[in-house]
Amino acid sequence: MKVTCKRENLVKGLNIVSRMVKQRATLPVLGNILLSSDNGRLKLSVTDLEASIVTWIGAKIDEEGAITVPARTFFDYLSASSDEVVSLNAKNSDVALKSARSQATIKGILAEEFPIIPHVNSKNTITIPAVELKNAIFAVSSCAAPDETRPVLAGILFRALNEHLFIVATDSYRLSEKKLTITKPQSQFADIIIPQRTAIELARILPDEEVDVVLSVGENQAQFVCDDIVFLSRQIEGNFPDYQQIIPKEMVYEFEVDKSAAIEAIKVANVFARDIGGNIKFTAQKDSVEITSVSAQTGDTKTTLEVSSSGKPITVAFNARYIMDALSVIGASRVRFSFSGELNPGQITALDDSTYKYIIMPLRSE
Repeated sequence: MKVTCKRENLVKGLNIVSRMVKQRATLPVLGNILLSSDNGRLKLSVTDLEASIVTWIGAKIDEEGAITVPARTFFDYLSASSDEVVSLNAKNSDVALKSARSQATIKGILAEEFPIIPHVNSKNTITIPAVELKNAIFAVSSCAAPDETRPVLAGILFRALNEHLFIVATDSYRLSEKKLTITKPQSQFADIIIPQRTAIELARILPDEEVDVVLSVGENQAQFVCDDIVFLSRQIEGNFPDYQQIIPKEMVYEFEVDKSAAIEAIKVANVFARDIGGNIKFTAQKDSVEITSVSAQTGDTKTTLEVSSSGKPITVAFNARYIMDALSVIGASRVRFSFSGELNPGQITALDDSTYKYIIMPLRSE
């Protein structure tokens, strides 16, 4: 294979795909990037066997072919150079690199040893704005379970209903749901669940531009296509919990507050809550809420917030970190806290956005 391309374009392509590369892979070839000629362009492919990323860059193809190269060595070498154009010449498993002032030889692995990356050729597709999908994944991802004891809880649910796509995660202690509008008529497909880590990698490579993502669903793969990027993920088998059952239908007490004031109060309370499982208490009255924390070892604190409220006074305890996770992804300046009972789930939403819900289970108040 003989290829010539702009170094800047090659580095840009490597930035897209290289995050998926495993540095300590059980198979050495999984630490490599597959470079291959494809219809007059250079194709870059990586996989960790759970997910794959493919992208293309413009290039002058003098000789067709394919080779894999160590991702870190290849990326670091090209990033250290400032030459404008680089040529690649692959023979056997060696890749000779040459630019205006530098040249190098990198030891690669034959392309035949690289795993085959599947392609989802399905009519079951929906189209979503890239920025909205990116933000939705980041908004819900903290609620996925950190371990895979129950695999479906370590994943993120994608559920298409009518003109909407619901993106949901839960670890059974908290739950977040983001509702997106589908920009083109959808084809029907069953719920899909993809690993949380994989979903985050997808969100990281999606552009902050007004472009669309086409989601296609195969038998055990989900494929996301955005311009010259193809991202594939395996699906997690199993049924996602019927999470609608735990979303509160009736509220006992609700209050609206400035988000920055709530964050400050919770941070203060968490200083004393760290050694008691993050337990902080909300004591809600008319037009005010006290946020307190009491630790037998370190002391206690109380902050009073002026709020706009409705409903009956209530006292309920929550995990401080879980609340901070919700407030960190809500962009609005004012938020609404809704309580359905001392031992029932609470809900946090933005005041002016009904598309995002964060449900949190209470702690037992001491």
